[in-house]
Amino acid sequence: MAAWRAWDRGRGIVAVWVLYGVSAMAMFGWPGLVGAVFRACGGRSALDVRSGWSAADARDLVAACGPEGRAALLRLQLLDLVHPLLCGLALLLVGALLVRRLPGRGWHLLLVPAVAMTVLDYAENAAVWTLLSTWPAVGDTPALLGGIATAAKRAAGLAAYLAVPLLLLAVGLDRLRARGLTQAGAGASSR
Repeated sequence: MAAWRAWDRGRGIVAVWVLYGVSAMAMFGWPGLVGAVFRACGGRSALDVRSGWSAADARDLVAACGPEGRAALLRLQLLDLVHPLLCGLALLLVGALLVRRLPGRGWHLLLVPAVAMTVLDYAENAAVWTLLSTWPAVGDTPALLGGIATAAKRAAGLAAYLAVPLLLLAVGLDRLRARGLTQAGAGASSR
């Protein structure tokens, strides 16, 4: 029964990663929704793919976009309703799987950035949806909060993506240490 649960868990993780890959390709691949915004808005990037943005940046984007650009932004934001969840869940599932293989509880803290990144991405999305709903007016408060959320999301995202290789390294080193202890114990008992 435990093997069946592990098999189901593994299939669930793979399914989440496949869905995340599909959403990432639709968003960032060629031609992709991010590219459609870039083309329709006079070479300007969507706000939520920047490292941060201000009310002036939002006004510049709105002025450059026009109806076609607004439609492209809307399509991007529709996919961005599920993309952050899939991204955060994919990182969280792999991280949790690796944390389970490590001794001690402190490793669980490396899962926090994936959750923070996801929450901040949705806060950013709320600001962009507010801008879309008041188009062509751009309010200073939603733009300010959205820009802050974007910058914080970037930092949390970097930490979330770096946590996975760090956990892989920790699991590998723990396995090597355990193997060394086993071999040392076997060598001592054969004497």
